Amino acid sequence: DPEFTNIEHPCRGTSTTCTNPQPNTNAQGRPCATSCWRFAFRYHQEVSKDTNGFMIQLQEKEGLGNGQQIETLMAEEAGIKVFRVIDKHGYFHNRDVERTSAAVKAWYDSECRNTDMESI
Repeated sequence: DPEFTNIEHPCRGTSTTCTNPQPNTNAQGRPCATSCWRFAFRYHQEVSKDTNGFMIQLQEKEGLGNGQQIETLMAEEAGIKVFRVIDKHGYFHNRDVERTSAAVKAWYDSECRNTDMESI
């Protein structure tokens, strides 16, 4: 699909925005092999949100890729917390894991009140 990561494509992973002609769910209502990637990703964001989950996103030195930009928009629409780890070294260092862990713990300690994206 040439529109795979085109941010202008209207699909944001919901049944009202997805134009995938194939079924997006199986008999249990879960994403399946024919699901649009955005639909499947958004499904997991919604499940995560319902359990006070969150999304960790790694931003490499070059910035976010097109797909990551779409994932960020969908996370905002879904109201899910995003912890964006910004790669400053060209690799994911143990300190990045520790900082991310501390940020997640602080968020849980605050009873998950702030769902704004947080850069680490």
